[in-house]
Amino acid sequence: MSYFLIKNAHILDPARDREEMGCLLIRDSKIVAYEGSVPPDCEVMDARGCLVVPGLIDFHTHLAFGLGDAGIHCDLMTLPNGITTAVDAGSTGTAAFEGFVRYVIPNCETRVKAFLHVSAIGVTTELHPENADPDLYDRERIRQLFERYYPEQMLGLKLRMGRGFTRGQGVGPLVAAKEIAKELGCPLCVHVTDSEVPYREILGLLEKNDILCHAFQGKGYTLLDEGGRIHRAALEARERGVIFDLAAGRYNYDFRILGSALKQGFLPDMISTDTVSTSVYRHLLFHLLYVMSYCLDAGMPLREVIRACTAAPAKQMGLKGRIGTLEPGAAADIAVLRLEEHPITYEDCYGNQVKGNHLFLPMATIKGGRPVYKRIEFEFWNGQ
Repeated sequence: MSYFLIKNAHILDPARDREEMGCLLIRDSKIVAYEGSVPPDCEVMDARGCLVVPGLIDFHTHLAFGLGDAGIHCDLMTLPNGITTAVDAGSTGTAAFEGFVRYVIPNCETRVKAFLHVSAIGVTTELHPENADPDLYDRERIRQLFERYYPEQMLGLKLRMGRGFTRGQGVGPLVAAKEIAKELGCPLCVHVTDSEVPYREILGLLEKNDILCHAFQGKGYTLLDEGGRIHRAALEARERGVIFDLAAGRYNYDFRILGSALKQGFLPDMISTDTVSTSVYRHLLFHLLYVMSYCLDAGMPLREVIRACTAAPAKQMGLKGRIGTLEPGAAADIAVLRLEEHPITYEDCYGNQVKGNHLFLPMATIKGGRPVYKRIEFEFWNGQ
């Protein structure tokens, strides 16, 4: 057996509403109860001054590296930023999903799950959108893939809606996609930006565990009604169990919408990035820790920021208690962060700005009980 101890840790585990100073003990690949003594030959990390949280989960990414324009090389984006689990949000449809599962996911150190795009070609290129015509959905192939891989790899179906995608088809593509999702008994993740139809029509079709991603986008119809209040349809959808995912992207969040929603107590259920190859580590998005930082400075409580990218997505994935928590018996997936005071101005694609004073900095990442990333200065800085 091998042991690894993180001491002097500011432990924050929203899944158990636990926040305290203490030690975290790992045996092999699992977290175990720490009873005050250090096992022989135990490796020790001093996390003094750091926040120790469950390994982060980025619930909306595009990871089909080599299968399309948008695909990111997963581990280069995840592990250095405290992310131990990531979800591909429908990069591939029926035409390429098996290639993604067979040749991309097995080469990732990061735990990867995926949504299947209802369009056969998925999100192959940014030069033009997929065809959302329901007559072109390969229903039989979708069913075959779910029977073969669900629930091991597949979390549900994905659909993109809006003037750039559905082009005058109204809710037709959504109705058809929802019909397939019901047959398969899986959630539907719906991208809505610059919608041609009001949110009430879209949200009215979504059920428990379905996901509205890019929930705080600001083009065309938004979550706010004409009076600037959260739409009644959104409130009713949340009561039914519909999940609202920030899924920031480069162009799919608006600080005016997010700020107003936070003031009204309407927080994102999940914080994710929608990173693609042309946005990771670049202006407006960077990575998950940057998105978490501006959510914190926009007024979201620290515990809720951490919950939205740990416990909440773990529950949505059906992995509650296994990941997204630091409880004994859970996978030893851990992010060691430093929350640093740092004046910064965040800006969205509309030019709206948020003045902030915090940045989450990644210090170390542990995946399955093994350190997979550690900043070089952390070796000298900790314990001093």
